[in-house]
Amino acid sequence: MAGTNSSFSASAFRAAIRSAMSMGTPPAAADALTFCWNSTDTTSAAKDGEGVPFDPDAVIVRTVKAPVTKPCAVEYTDASGTPTPFGSIVPSRVRVTLLDEDYAVVKDADYVVIAGDRYVRHHEPPSVGLFSVGVHQIIYAAENES
Repeated sequence: MAGTNSSFSASAFRAAIRSAMSMGTPPAAADALTFCWNSTDTTSAAKDGEGVPFDPDAVIVRTVKAPVTKPCAVEYTDASGTPTPFGSIVPSRVRVTLLDEDYAVVKDADYVVIAGDRYVRHHEPPSVGLFSVGVHQIIYAAENES
């Protein structure tokens, strides 16, 4: 995000992009894209290579991060990255585009759920931006295709 421009309003630009992203939001809240995390188990006891404590009485604390919904653009693609018309086939990938402030909250999400379908994190291309505003994309693959 090289360069600056004193007449560029990052907050106005972000607001306009979020407004445009909301135009494609499914009307039913249940169909909205939700960012999710796998639960994590921690313990202070000594563990083997797979993270299982040697002591069967060791206390294990399971942490579950609550799912999050953020404004984003979603593009359905096939495995090669070619856009697909939603509804004609089951898409094997979703490309999620986020602004930097929202990306900071969900960048480590393990998977997303949209319209009841689960997509696991596949990869992330380099970010782009406009002056001080970053635009990020994360590619998620259908759970059975990863």
